Amino acid sequence: MKIKNTLIIAAVTGLLLSASALKSNAQVTAATTESGQTASSKLTILEVKPMQFRVSYNTPQSPAVLVRILDSNNSVLFSEKKRTETNYLKYFDLSTLLDGTYTFEITDGKEKTSQSFDILTKTSRVVSSIN
Repeated sequence: MKIKNTLIIAAVTGLLLSASALKSNAQVTAATTESGQTASSKLTILEVKPMQFRVSYNTPQSPAVLVRILDSNNSVLFSEKKRTETNYLKYFDLSTLLDGTYTFEITDGKEKTSQSFDILTKTSRVVSSIN
């Protein structure tokens, strides 16, 4: 009986130690305008926590900006038109998105600025031996 309990405890411990750990990371590329020029001075995207982003857009030309998040098929996942005077600032929690390439897109009057990022989930496994 004592050996059976020991084996059960060892098996449960092994299962707990061999569980997979998942960690998602985002890799942000440089912001570009519609004409292909770098727009890093206007659009800034910072990952403040894992999968949580701070998006800011400075000195808009028009009184309102359109902010969208697109997936790799250009499907709109989020859209917001916001009145701004000096700058746009918003925090996004993107932890529910699947692995893939996504784009923040800001339309300011006739100017469109976008910045792409990739979400990659890293999996690490721990293997233990029970003797």
